Amino acid sequence: MNGRGEAARSLKFRFATAALAGSLAACTAPGPAPDATIATLPVVQVGATPSSDGDYVVFFPAGFSFPVELDASGTLFAAETRVETRATLARDLYVYRYWASHDGATWKPSHELLGVKFDGGLDVKGLKVRISVDDGE
Repeated sequence: MNGRGEAARSLKFRFATAALAGSLAACTAPGPAPDATIATLPVVQVGATPSSDGDYVVFFPAGFSFPVELDASGTLFAAETRVETRATLARDLYVYRYWASHDGATWKPSHELLGVKFDGGLDVKGLKVRISVDDGE
């Protein structure tokens, strides 16, 4: 095997490993969800502007198209790049810090409710990034 093939596979492995580690660390809840506190917070639909500077729950309604952004940056790129597309969820989703809910009342750590997977790498077709979000219920 030549050095270029090994380097490309190594880059792909490092990218996938770093993305997965970052997503798991970001989703780790420090303890049980504070249901009583969450119940008192305002609910703000994705894309809307919150009316206060305090805490709020973000609501992603089923069937609502919302923006998804991908930023590509780093020393390997000649310039930073941003791509925006839209996505629609099949079920309602409420998110507050490290917790998520489908009904806005029953909360679980987000990593238990949502299975988030990142994958990507460089090959002859270019840079590919894949994100998969599965419902944990």
